[in-house]
Amino acid sequence: MEGSQSLGESWKRAGSLRGAMGEPPSRRREEAAALLNLHKRVGTEGMTRANPAADHQARVLANHRAKRPQILLKILSNRPEILPEDEEVNTDWLDSEFIAECLCWHNVYRQRHAVPVLTLCPQLCEKAQSWANHLAHTNSFFYRIDKEVGQNLFCRLINTLQTDVTGQEVASYWYGAVRQYNYFKEPDVLHANVNAGHFTQMVWASTRKFGVGKASSRAGKILVVAHYWPPGNISGQFQDNVLPPLPETETDSVSGSDTSTSRSTSEFPT
Repeated sequence: MEGSQSLGESWKRAGSLRGAMGEPPSRRREEAAALLNLHKRVGTEGMTRANPAADHQARVLANHRAKRPQILLKILSNRPEILPEDEEVNTDWLDSEFIAECLCWHNVYRQRHAVPVLTLCPQLCEKAQSWANHLAHTNSFFYRIDKEVGQNLFCRLINTLQTDVTGQEVASYWYGAVRQYNYFKEPDVLHANVNAGHFTQMVWASTRKFGVGKASSRAGKILVVAHYWPPGNISGQFQDNVLPPLPETETDSVSGSDTSTSRSTSEFPT
């Protein structure tokens, strides 16, 4: 009996100790607690840990936003400038040897007739070059319907001996029709254009600005377009604007198989 009582008292004391100190140690319980604690830590770090892909995307977006003003400025700086018609602008058109030479020889011939020299007009050069490109692309040869400018056209077939044309050659060919013009008779527009219209437009006294363009077609042709402002070849104004050459000057002889035409804006019905 005494031994049984001693064993019971021992269990009671062990139960009191468990109540005071908690559950007895358990390996399975400790592993579960450690795993739970690890999950909590991983979850917290996952919320704050940097995502490399997201960081890269954020940097790219920030860089793009920083460069946006520069990109916009570049686009605006490359946009064609709209200028008033009467405003003179500096361009690189005179850097073209063909354009500079063609203008020079226009003025050489105009001085023979004691009329003011022409000045190069960037807008007329752009317009003439655009039409020359159109004629070359379509393999055609006709005038732009435009009442605001006078026009001259030139065409030459390319061959092994003549692969290009100079500004002097074009101007000299247009001026060669001077021999067909009668200064003492007021011609009608049709007669002037058929026989000497390109010459009369070249030396038209009231014309002040000039532009020219040149293009090559796939068919082996070189096409030249010249624009003049104010336009010449106006009916009823030939004797006032096409003056005889000065006595000490002589006309050039021109030969070749080039095609050249001129047209007055007054040919079009108003």
